[in-house]
Amino acid sequence: MYKNLRSFTHSKGKFSPASSSLILEAPIEIIINQERHILIMFTPQMVRELVFGFVFTEGLIDSVSEIDECVISVVGKEDGEQVTEAKIRISPGRAYPRTTKGKRVSFSSCGICGKENYYELKDGVTRVKSRSRFSMEVLKGFPKGIQEFQPLYQKTGGAHAAVLFDADGKEIVHFEDVGRHNALDKVIGATLIQGISCHDKILVSSGRASLEMILKTARAGFPVFVAMSRPTSKAVEAAKFYNITLMDMAAGSNRVYSHARRIIGF
Repeated sequence: MYKNLRSFTHSKGKFSPASSSLILEAPIEIIINQERHILIMFTPQMVRELVFGFVFTEGLIDSVSEIDECVISVVGKEDGEQVTEAKIRISPGRAYPRTTKGKRVSFSSCGICGKENYYELKDGVTRVKSRSRFSMEVLKGFPKGIQEFQPLYQKTGGAHAAVLFDADGKEIVHFEDVGRHNALDKVIGATLIQGISCHDKILVSSGRASLEMILKTARAGFPVFVAMSRPTSKAVEAAKFYNITLMDMAAGSNRVYSHARRIIGF
């Protein structure tokens, strides 16, 4: 999911032609019960996983059984732009919240764009219940282990990855996207579609841990979140409150910010 585009490089006082591999960023519009809900910028692969993960982490459904239909198609607009449309029908008995008026937009760099207020983010999110424990030796292997599942990043330098591992460090599912929150939603969507349990798994993200990433993690029920860079202060606060073990594996560190009791030997 990338394009090779012409560019120029500057070296030793002169410009030279070059080719650049750039990750695709495209729009997808999610339409729920015939109501246009949100326009998301994403990398157009594993679309169903993204859509299912998004509507779940938004609190619009509690399980995939509440989705009666999901039709995904690519449509052409009047300006010549192609947009992926995901038309979802949610069960009549599920009164999904209409907290926004008009169309929302979520850019690839922002997982909470379009929210009307801070407290909307936490609606329906509960503390993670898990007694699973994990080996520090396994956790410390993820900075190298995640690289195996980042072909788009290796090609373009512009992709984020989210990888789900079990307690032994075995990969369960992995996805890449131009947006780190999109990659996370794809993983969560895959767990819903495939019926993968979350209480004994480790979620690893190539990006930083921010508030909305921790809230998505809590909603899905993952007990451990490992990031490859430093978290935000709000992410740490949320991880403490929602009973998530939050770690960063930034270069030269392996910091544990919350609920270290899940790590064997602590």
